[in-house]
Amino acid sequence: MRTFVLTVLVFATMAISAQNVKVKDIEKSLVKISDNVYVSKYDVSNEMYMHFISDIKNSGKKDLYAKCYPDTLKWHTKYAYNEPFIELYHAHPAYFSYPVVNIDKKSAEEFCKWLTEKYNSEKKRKYQNIEFRLPTEAEWKTFASTCTVLEPQADFLVPKGISANTVGNVSEMTSDGTALGNNWADKESSMPSPWVGFRIAATTK
Repeated sequence: MRTFVLTVLVFATMAISAQNVKVKDIEKSLVKISDNVYVSKYDVSNEMYMHFISDIKNSGKKDLYAKCYPDTLKWHTKYAYNEPFIELYHAHPAYFSYPVVNIDKKSAEEFCKWLTEKYNSEKKRKYQNIEFRLPTEAEWKTFASTCTVLEPQADFLVPKGISANTVGNVSEMTSDGTALGNNWADKESSMPSPWVGFRIAATTK
């Protein structure tokens, strides 16, 4: 089973490996919460995370690749029948816009480092120097309490407020090591798990 799952993941990364990070889309997603701090309106998607996975794989960073690819077997849970997700959730195009899950905090931080390098290497960019990272608890709460969020996979607007910010979605990692917000399983926010993802914060310099 695990060999098959990894094979599917490889096909998925091959399918998107030729695409570039879409700088304009990233810039449009950022919401300003203080003078030089922004938070993305969206959770990091399977598609965006697979860009990262594909890039580190093609760079020959085998240890980092093994560390950071999603642990699909985390879909084995007593709370629901999730067997199809083991093979499909992180690989099938139907789920590309869904939040990436089943990764730990270190993997999310590695993604942020990768995105920082990719963005700052682009010639046509809005911000001359930016650092992507996980939001702090305080930043996440500020964002969640002031923003109306569009959930792309559900195509609906979530009302303002922390409790409504991740309705039907995932809890989200913070740089403090916690995961905040509701999740589709309404379960504790351990990591990695099928109900914890993350969104990026950004500091401009």
